[in-house]
Amino acid sequence: MDAKKPRPSLHNVAQRAGVSPATVSRVLNNTAPVRDVVRTRVLATISELGYAPPGRSAQRAIENAIALLISDILNPFFAEVFRGVQDEASALGFLPILYDSTEDAQRERQFLRAFASQPLRGMILCGSRLASTELSSFCQASRVPIVLINRTLRCPHVACILTNLEEGAWRAARHLLDLNHARIAFLSGPIRSEQSQARRRGVERALTEAGLILRPELCPASNPNSDGGFQAMSALLTLPAADRPTAVIAYNDMMALGVLNAIRAHHWRVPEDISVIGADDIAIAAHANPPLTTITQPKYRMGRTAMQVLQRMIQGRPPPEDGYTLMESALIVRESTAPANNGK
Repeated sequence: MDAKKPRPSLHNVAQRAGVSPATVSRVLNNTAPVRDVVRTRVLATISELGYAPPGRSAQRAIENAIALLISDILNPFFAEVFRGVQDEASALGFLPILYDSTEDAQRERQFLRAFASQPLRGMILCGSRLASTELSSFCQASRVPIVLINRTLRCPHVACILTNLEEGAWRAARHLLDLNHARIAFLSGPIRSEQSQARRRGVERALTEAGLILRPELCPASNPNSDGGFQAMSALLTLPAADRPTAVIAYNDMMALGVLNAIRAHHWRVPEDISVIGADDIAIAAHANPPLTTITQPKYRMGRTAMQVLQRMIQGRPPPEDGYTLMESALIVRESTAPANNGK
């Protein structure tokens, strides 16, 4: 901390967190119940401001804190992962503090720099948008164990919780090919995302096996949310009829929901005119109009497993399975896919 700046006070923490000083005190001293969401916000603010409260009771309140960094709190995928982490952490006596990078790599870097000086027991990074070399440098320099969700990295004190994203995307593309779709688009989301690259490989592999290619104009990059899906799909719908896709695989379900809206806005039908597949199987996917075919990920179980592996590493034991835990990624077929309408 800059010596010229005054040290943050308990009142500064309360003001930034939007709570009363009494609530901050209750969190620090554990003298009365505080809702989990409020406790998490207060502890995140303490970490952000670098507040150093006096007394041993404050130290006890944060000595078992772990950081959970996600890339978009508005995406229900991350909410389910967080619920899994939180439930397992509570059972094990740890307190997860949630940080949201809002799909902003610079904000993610700021959080990671802050983590290096905080009294954390460990970290769980889910959906990191940093390049592999940058993420590797941070993990190798870290003084505490780290669990990565859906990123791969070889490092002694790093464990990876993965789903087979490439295989899941291959199944999705194979499903569309079996329905006689030949013009298949892939909305890639963040172009540098390791997850996006894995899914693209799966789509390309299925098309190659069928003697087809993933044409560049049918693989636009966009923000991994409903607005991004709407914009990318709207652009695809302006293509000439002979080039327009008859089926779309989206990077995630949030993008796929935007795709559904764009198709309706342009007076087309799903699945009669265009089939749509998402990924992640968030809760709303089954209630979309029409219900969305999607590639699953065991989100809640991934969160619990990440916390279990992190505790093992905190205890000084090596992570299981040589640091890699691979989970299934199945295809759930619902009503948003149908045989190709090649007459359109």
